[in-house]
Amino acid sequence: MRNPQSTPPAATGAYTVKALVKALRILECLAEGDQPGYTLTELSRRLHLHVSTVHRLMVNLVRQGFVELDTSSGGYQLGFRMLRMGLRVLDRLDYRRVAQPLLRELNQKTQETVHLAIPQGDRAVSIEKFGGPQPVSLDARLGGEMPLHCTGVGKAMLAYQGEEMLGRLSRSPGFERLTGHTITSLLQLKKELERIRERGYAVDNEEAVEGLRCVAAPVFDHTGRVVAAFSVAGPATRLTSERILEIAPLVCETSREISFRLGFQPGTRSASVRSPAE
Repeated sequence: MRNPQSTPPAATGAYTVKALVKALRILECLAEGDQPGYTLTELSRRLHLHVSTVHRLMVNLVRQGFVELDTSSGGYQLGFRMLRMGLRVLDRLDYRRVAQPLLRELNQKTQETVHLAIPQGDRAVSIEKFGGPQPVSLDARLGGEMPLHCTGVGKAMLAYQGEEMLGRLSRSPGFERLTGHTITSLLQLKKELERIRERGYAVDNEEAVEGLRCVAAPVFDHTGRVVAAFSVAGPATRLTSERILEIAPLVCETSREISFRLGFQPGTRSASVRSPAE
């Protein structure tokens, strides 16, 4: 006799718990909002839910430690229980643990900020940061999302994805222009990605933030798939063209070493394009 618990329900919407979905939407809003906390009224407006519904769910979220109330502002924010859960997810990323010591060494050698990011749909998500002695004007908080077409880590990842993703990005939402240096043409971006594959690293030349430059490279796993990318970021006044040429070999060497420790072998093909070692 077939075990009814052996397979997930096939019907769309089966076992949907509406209250749970609404609670998860509240957590998502608090996590991705552009301000530290939100009042019940603000959450009600943003989520199109009745205030009483938000209040009822919030009471339970606070009681369980997922949300906290900032008594000084009256706004709700994510609690430390969510932080612990998020850190557990990061701890499961083997490539993060492998990359940490090598990125820390790169940070010390360059004396610039180093970021590690992973692909998440059509964006790059920051999961690690090693700060330099001088701050940079890039908001790359852990969990922060970055576009693929105009950031160093994004282009380093995008260079080793298939034509399908590139085409999808060009159609919707399109290549948003963030600065006067942002590449918004599909043809130009394809040429840029080809250069990245040839030299093994990407350069963000003030394309996402005015006055900020980055040198980035991909991280490959044992199957040849890009699982992450990292960058060395700094003000354009420090990361001059000459300095970028000095940093680029260090970035490429770090990329090779991290990928090697993850089992990557030169000649292993990624989904649709060659790795820089081929």
